[in-house]
Amino acid sequence: MQFQLPRRHRKMFEITIKRNLSENFNKNESLEIFDKLKKEYNKSPVTFGSNSGKKEALLELLIIIGNQIATEYKDLNIVFKLGLPHIEKGKKDG
Repeated sequence: MQFQLPRRHRKMFEITIKRNLSENFNKNESLEIFDKLKKEYNKSPVTFGSNSGKKEALLELLIIIGNQIATEYKDLNIVFKLGLPHIEKGKKDG
């Protein structure tokens, strides 16, 4: 799969993951990327009152990538726990 990201997230993706956005990723690589972004989100400092903080940008990136992974692979679901997206295995409803 190849991720489709808004322009403002492309550079952050490439810097954080250290791979080119134009690469094709398999299912395991996609899940590793999601986990790596989640770890980076958890390490980032809280940026109160900032419109363009790193933590908020990583959360947006996690939501976008998680949604694309769940759409591409039908055996995965994206769920939110305490406002943070998580990918779980299981059948999709509907």
